[in-house]
Amino acid sequence: MNAYEATKRIYNISEELAILSKELGATVKESHRNLIEQKINILENEFFMIKHRLEKINLPAGNY
Repeated sequence: MNAYEATKRIYNISEELAILSKELGATVKESHRNLIEQKINILENEFFMIKHRLEKINLPAGNY
């Protein structure tokens, strides 16, 4: 995955998390809440994994 694809994925994860957060707030059934929380945890882990990989990238400074 290149930096562009990683950035796009981070954006998509953010959108998915926003949707799941709304669903979680509207859900009262405990089993459904647990399922949504698991999905949120998986997405958050992926988000931070990609974020940390992007932080390690060093771009050369120069005149472009």
